[in-house]
Amino acid sequence: LNSPSDSMDVSRPTAGTSGSGFVWDGQHVVTNFHVIQDLPAAYVTFLLRDSEGTTRRTTRLAKLVGSDPASDVAVLKVADGTDTALMKPLRLGKSTGLLVGQNVLAFGNPFGLEHSLSRGIISGVSRKLEGAGGRPISGVIQTDASINPGNSGGPLLNSDGEVIGVNTAILSGSGMFSGVGLAIPIDTVKSNVESIISKGFVRRPLLGIVFAPDVMNGELQLNGIMAMKVVPNGPAAASGVRPMRGGRLGDVVTAVDGKRISLTDDLFGFLEKKAPGDDVKLTIQRPSADVDSDKYETLEVTVTLGQ
Repeated sequence: LNSPSDSMDVSRPTAGTSGSGFVWDGQHVVTNFHVIQDLPAAYVTFLLRDSEGTTRRTTRLAKLVGSDPASDVAVLKVADGTDTALMKPLRLGKSTGLLVGQNVLAFGNPFGLEHSLSRGIISGVSRKLEGAGGRPISGVIQTDASINPGNSGGPLLNSDGEVIGVNTAILSGSGMFSGVGLAIPIDTVKSNVESIISKGFVRRPLLGIVFAPDVMNGELQLNGIMAMKVVPNGPAAASGVRPMRGGRLGDVVTAVDGKRISLTDDLFGFLEKKAPGDDVKLTIQRPSADVDSDKYETLEVTVTLGQ
C-alpha cells in the first residue's frame, strides 16, 4: 500500500511511500487510516506463487470505501468478488481473552521488504492509544514482535494464523522499533470494518459535549469531568447540560448509568459499548450560580445518544 511518511513518543511507522494491509473478504483489503490518508490514489500489490513456485507481483488500483480516523482503520475495494485466486481472506480470531506471553506473528512490508515476518509475544494487553480527535482506542495489544516503518496496517497473528490485531504504532525515542509495538484489537477492527463496508462510515454514539482536559479537571479538583462546551441542538443540550459560561464552571459529569467517571477515557470507554439512540443517565454536579460559592447541586439527566 502506498503512503507518505508519517520521539518516548507514539509513532505511526510508515516507510516512505509504503505500508501494509491484508485481505478481508473477496473484495476488500483492510489497512490503517494513516497509511492512506494523504494519498491521491492507493495501489495494492499482491505477491502470488504459481504451481511451479515462482512468485509474481500483481498491482491493482484500489478504491477507498471508507475510513475511521478515530480507530485508525481504512477499507479499500480492489476486486469484484470473482478473483478468488487473488483475494484470499485471512481468518479472524478474537482479541478478548489474550494473555501476556502468547506467541504472535507480525506480517508486513518493513522498509519496503515485502512479505516480511517477525515473531514475538504479547507483552501487554488493555493498553490505550490516542486516536484522531483525542478519542482513545481501548484494548490495544502490546507486542515485542518487531514493527518498523512500513508495517502499519499489517496483521498481527496468533499461533493458529488468525488475525488478532492490526499493527499501527510503536513507542520509540528515535522512530525506530525499540521493543514496544502496538496493534488495534481485531474485535474493534471487525466492528468498524463491517460498519464501513455496509454504510461507508462508523456509526458512533455522541453526547454532544466537549469536555475539559483531564489536567484541568485535576487542577480544579473536580469530582469528574467538566463540560467546557455543549454542541447547540445536540443530545446533551436537549437534556439541559450546561457548559462553562460567564466565568462559571460547567456541569461536572461524575457517573454514567451509575458507573463512576473520573477521566475522559472512562467516558469514551463506556460510550464504545453503546449505540446511537440509546439512553444514558448522567449524574452531574452543577456549580452554584454564585461564582464565589463552592457548593454543587447533584442532578441526574437522561441523554439520548446521537451520531
